[in-house]
Amino acid sequence: MTMKLNLRRGAVALAAGAALLASSISAQAETFRMASLGQASPTTVFSIAVSQILKNELGYATQLSTGSPATRQTVEAANGQLDLFVTAVSINSYLRDGTRMYKDLANAPELFGNIRSIMNYPLGAYHGIVWADSGIENMSDIAGKKVFVGPPASAGRTVIEQVISGVTEFKADEDFETVNLDWASAEQAFQDRQVDVYFVPTPIPSSELQQLSALGKFRVLGIPDDKLETDGIKAASNVPGRAFDFLEPGTYGGQVNEEPVRMVSSIVGLGTHKELPEDVVYNITKAIFENQEELVGAAKWMSIITPENALNQMNAPLHPGALKYYREVGIEVPEDLVPPEAQ
Repeated sequence: MTMKLNLRRGAVALAAGAALLASSISAQAETFRMASLGQASPTTVFSIAVSQILKNELGYATQLSTGSPATRQTVEAANGQLDLFVTAVSINSYLRDGTRMYKDLANAPELFGNIRSIMNYPLGAYHGIVWADSGIENMSDIAGKKVFVGPPASAGRTVIEQVISGVTEFKADEDFETVNLDWASAEQAFQDRQVDVYFVPTPIPSSELQQLSALGKFRVLGIPDDKLETDGIKAASNVPGRAFDFLEPGTYGGQVNEEPVRMVSSIVGLGTHKELPEDVVYNITKAIFENQEELVGAAKWMSIITPENALNQMNAPLHPGALKYYREVGIEVPEDLVPPEAQ
């Protein structure tokens, strides 16, 4: 009798333990690791808004980390270490082809095969910002100055150095001093005047630049007409996901530019890895687009994030869950964006 009772108790305990484990696994499955760029980056504004939507609509929790370069995020996602990350058209092409920052990564094409797209949206233009009283009126004046050109090994640094070279023929750490910080630290260093020139990708209009207006007058450095055919500018702009944007005079109260400023702009997106369940990514995609008013409430520039625009210049396959949503709402999906597992 005692043995039977002990066995019964053991079975009950085992069942309870199994139920607890299942509950724990289920809870973990609804918590997603997410990353964005710097704290003031549009990718972080987007990610915070998305996190709130996923929590309110689906009960999904996100663990959001900021400050990691998109080049690193892509590799981490491909290795299953991130569930939602900042993908970029240019970075996708570098990883797929094993070039630029991935040239020494032997399994780069294999890693590219592990990432999946959910949607694309504009990162914004690469603004080169200086304080109006700094004496810097164009890029040629940055000689000998402390310049933040993006975090080390980031795709942004590559673009910015190409733009500077194309306009001035200056070389980093020869003609000007590069400042090695992450995006958030660089913003603070510029505000504290520890950095002379602060390059950052941000939309037009930008809440970050609007906030700068409260601290003082500033100038944005641009690309002159006569530099468009230089090797540097061609290298920065003739890449998938790149274009030119213009900042008009008077966009911000503290802006002193009297002529339109031409800058290189870039497209990024929300990506994941191929192992995330189809129903989860379908739910995420649907929730974001069905609550677009919350995105716009966070930042007006996010009004451009719609199903009709979400595949713009995309060059990594969609996740099957996202593919299902786009087809459901009548979006024509190019064949090269259909993932192998959905063909």
